[in-house]
Amino acid sequence: MIRYLITALVLAGCAEPCPFDSDRSIDLAEHLCGWTDHQDNPLIEPPTGQFLIGDPTVVAPSRAPDGKWHLFANSLFGIHHHVSDDGAKWERKGAPLFGAMAFRAFVFKEGQTFHLFFEKIVAGASSLMVSTSADLYSWATPTEVLKPALAWEKEGTATVSNPFVIKRDGQYWLYYSAGGVWLAAAGVFEPKYIGLARAKKLTGPYTREAAPLIRPDAKDPLRNKGAGSIKLLDRPLGGRLVALSNGIYTDADGKGRSAIMVLQSDDGLNWQKVCPGAGAVISPASSGWKRALVYGFDTEFVGDQLWAWYNARDGWAPATERIGLSMCDLGCGGP
Repeated sequence: MIRYLITALVLAGCAEPCPFDSDRSIDLAEHLCGWTDHQDNPLIEPPTGQFLIGDPTVVAPSRAPDGKWHLFANSLFGIHHHVSDDGAKWERKGAPLFGAMAFRAFVFKEGQTFHLFFEKIVAGASSLMVSTSADLYSWATPTEVLKPALAWEKEGTATVSNPFVIKRDGQYWLYYSAGGVWLAAAGVFEPKYIGLARAKKLTGPYTREAAPLIRPDAKDPLRNKGAGSIKLLDRPLGGRLVALSNGIYTDADGKGRSAIMVLQSDDGLNWQKVCPGAGAVISPASSGWKRALVYGFDTEFVGDQLWAWYNARDGWAPATERIGLSMCDLGCGGP
């Protein structure tokens, strides 16, 4: 018996630990660049008579009071609440929240309270709003958090959008998109810049960085038109912050496109691509429901996988946008 115990201890000591279990630097490209679409994509269709459901944000069962999956995504008429037992088959619940022209939600949980940040467009300009809930069903009257103020936030169109909040070093870091670039073939504005604002209270006031963190780059094949959006994973991997980001670009035919990439950062301010080549991990397809653009997204760790729900557009104009799911096997049992 003692001999068997000694052997087991030796084997355990020699086992290769999961690289995500420590802060030591690892090659993230080995773990984060292989993504597979769910076999049943697209998973969520627009409401009856509409052509758009997009920009999902997800609450995992471990964080939800009822132990179910919750997803919030917008049509043109507000933000729709969806519930699921498995994260793949969704049921729409209730009427749209926050009225027409409420877009691009993100749910942040602190204590037992959920804070739903979203963009609200009024008279051609937008602001970031926040509402609170204890159960994910009943929501308080929203209050304004941020509105366009800097010159680059008003380029193309005066908008602040795609909110994402994380708490770091005793402050709330609010990443957001701003400004707009016109994609003529699709007939839509998409975000030109990504900025950052910080506050000591979740509801602000927020102090923003004077310059954007990420901007268009003519030499970047995935970001030659606009910066798109960014959402961080809820924990560091291999000692670094990791995020998904969708860039806005034009292809060889001059049509507007978007694809999702993985980024890494040591400080949350300076970001670099993780994956080789152009860096895309979820891209438009040659045909089907995601033929033109792949963009709004949110992520959750599920076992030894990272799941990303995203919306995609099946053409330019006219076109329909739906929500699907892609999964990345992290290996070694996850973080």
